[in-house]
Amino acid sequence: MKKFLIIAISLWSMICAGCFQAKLDLIITDDGEVYRNWRVMGTAAFTQEIEAVRLKNEKRFPNLRVKQITEGDLRGYEFSLKYPDMQSFAQSPSEFYSEHRGKNKGISRHKSWFFDEYDFDFCVAYPPANVPLGATVNQAMFSQVVFNSTIELPYAVDTTNADELLSGGKILKWNLAPLLIHGGEKFMQARFKIWHKDKIALTLAIELIFLTATIFFLIKARAESSESLIKDFRFKRNVFAGLFVAVALIAAYLLSMPVAFTEADIISMH
Repeated sequence: MKKFLIIAISLWSMICAGCFQAKLDLIITDDGEVYRNWRVMGTAAFTQEIEAVRLKNEKRFPNLRVKQITEGDLRGYEFSLKYPDMQSFAQSPSEFYSEHRGKNKGISRHKSWFFDEYDFDFCVAYPPANVPLGATVNQAMFSQVVFNSTIELPYAVDTTNADELLSGGKILKWNLAPLLIHGGEKFMQARFKIWHKDKIALTLAIELIFLTATIFFLIKARAESSESLIKDFRFKRNVFAGLFVAVALIAAYLLSMPVAFTEADIISMH
């Protein structure tokens, strides 16, 4: 895809205004599924290059879904892939989302009881387009080039270098068009959590049981007249109260403990 983008911009920047669009989208659900969508569109002059992109992607991804799209004078294709979890997505071939040794780490994951924390560290690089930038027509053309990458998260991002944040920090957007014109590198970075709803619910249920037992034996101890039974109820009350506090402290620690990613956390394809 990189070669196509460079050739397309270089050949047609002098004569085509607003004739090229590309968009890369990642959608991550709260249960960890990943939807990878991307589209490439251009005018009739780009037909051969766009078809080459389609053939290349169909060969590379056997499960690829391809849809032909049209917007005004632009025609092209929308590609989509579905991954059952982040691990399978991280291990799939990609020019944009993989690890490049010494440059970026791709996808890192740190597991914990309440959530998995992810660190996205992607790098997009292009050589400069071989086009003189002085002409007004070129500047007009470049202003119409669209090349964006977005990541949609189920929860607000923790930290990111995205150019734009939407939907309360759940949608991250980077503008990659300047890379096609001026060349260079751009890093797309984000840290976020995928919460384990089942484990959170289990922890709350256990805490509710301990709290209910604590209250039950507290009431029983106050209502009992037998000294031996009072001592027994108080002991049981203290045990369940201690368990309640212990679980609460452990949960607070796990939720507040900062994550330090290491090389061992990288799950991307090398």
